[in-house]
Amino acid sequence: MGSHTPSGLGSLEHSSLLSDFLQNSGGCAVIDGGLATELERHGADLNDPLWSAKCLINSPHLIRRVHLDYLEAGADIIITASYQVLKLPFLFVSN
Repeated sequence: MGSHTPSGLGSLEHSSLLSDFLQNSGGCAVIDGGLATELERHGADLNDPLWSAKCLINSPHLIRRVHLDYLEAGADIIITASYQVLKLPFLFVSN
């Protein structure tokens, strides 16, 4: 039987990359770039309790633009904007 290397987020490779990054950056990393502020700057309508979820559906190009702005400014880490996406609350608010 051949060996299998996991490729998910919990894989040793990803864990090692993150550990190496944290070690090289002094043990911590800031991952909050002010997503709401940047989305508003690009014209997103955030007048909703689930603004990030709505933006992912209605304006994914703005999410992409903000992430590209972060990378162009030198960010080493970008994260998803999906923390407000929970199926049940989103269904109630979006209807």
